[in-house]
Amino acid sequence: MRKVVFGLFVLASFSAMAQSHLVLFTEQELSITSLGHSGLQNLLQSTNDKSVKQLKEWMGARTLSAQVADLWLVRGARVDLTSEMAAALAKEPWVSGVVVDQQRQFIDPPVGASSRTSEVPQTPWGLKAIGLDKIREQYPQLDGSGVRVGILDTGIQSRHPEFLRGNRHVSVVFKDFLNPLVFPYDDHGHGTHVAGTIAGVNVGIAPSASLIVGKVFTAGGSGSDSSLLEAMQWAYDPDGDPETPDFPQLVSNSWGAGISSPGPVAIEQFAPYRRAVQAWIHGGIFPVFAAGNSGGVPNGIPGGLPESLAVGAVQSDGALADFSSRGPNLWNMGTWVLSLMKPDVSAPGVEVTSAFPGNEYATWSGTSMATPHVSGLLTLMLQANPRLTFAKAKAILLATSQKKLDLGYGYGIVDGYEAVRQVIGDRRL
Repeated sequence: MRKVVFGLFVLASFSAMAQSHLVLFTEQELSITSLGHSGLQNLLQSTNDKSVKQLKEWMGARTLSAQVADLWLVRGARVDLTSEMAAALAKEPWVSGVVVDQQRQFIDPPVGASSRTSEVPQTPWGLKAIGLDKIREQYPQLDGSGVRVGILDTGIQSRHPEFLRGNRHVSVVFKDFLNPLVFPYDDHGHGTHVAGTIAGVNVGIAPSASLIVGKVFTAGGSGSDSSLLEAMQWAYDPDGDPETPDFPQLVSNSWGAGISSPGPVAIEQFAPYRRAVQAWIHGGIFPVFAAGNSGGVPNGIPGGLPESLAVGAVQSDGALADFSSRGPNLWNMGTWVLSLMKPDVSAPGVEVTSAFPGNEYATWSGTSMATPHVSGLLTLMLQANPRLTFAKAKAILLATSQKKLDLGYGYGIVDGYEAVRQVIGDRRL
């Protein structure tokens, strides 16, 4: 089969007299470590309400009537402004930054579209490589039951045979951030492929997990920063009720914004995404991201940020995929530079077979395909210990990996069996 590589998008040109902008408000020094998921949300929403009101008053004083979208997850808002108004707004003491709402686009695959088949494939090599066969033999109860997994992508064909459990399909909460459609669909294929590796009955790791899917990319693979941030905010609280435990315990993100420079990059450029990732972590959500498919170029964003878990791609013989982005990621943070080994870990990402819309299967390659291997594994780890924190889970993944300590592999190639075994061992202490 021919292969196709996905997993990273690059900036697309965007120009107009009045452009969509992201406004970030000045953050206050707040103690949030003990607030819990709902407590943090209530705090973020209440403080952002005041800042949004201040923004509207500022606009009213200048007879600006553009709508303001509340982005409480990142302590910000989205609004249409001219470049002159954006510059003026950025000077206000209660504003920490104003950036253009970028349009994003998946990197074009290096080869043509993948060939597809309607035949149910044998167990993909990647599942065996992470030790899923040993996990199922020793811990047959681990199938993802009770774990909610978020996926932000191109959607999902939720009625695919891979998501059929007996006479019922997998539970899917779906929201379309591009079109006014209610029922799950995928007009690209990328999202269904990712979901298959996580929760497919034949090609997946955790077939009994429930899915929370946000469609944030078009059929052509494009989307905007604001749509992605809105989706990240929705994932924090899908039903709009902070007291309902309906949020995903982890979110699998096979996407990222490219970094073209190997030198230090000002981390403020990606402040909206960093704030979103930090809020996820403080709210008990694991942020899993693709490293990117840019080869020698540093990992994409948000995966390359300090707080995220970035996943690189390896082929079946354990060699690093030539397209997998390599670190280090160098962040200019004021007067000093932070050097990060990225990706954090690597996983199977070459010639990965998974579900495809139309009740078919496709074989693709990319860090997009490696990412759901780690997401699926984390799902089993969370089932084994629902109290597992992101910091602990990440430490276990790094400690149990097939050690490489390399700027391409990260700490190593994930060893799912050893990771699960350690989680269960820790729980029994």
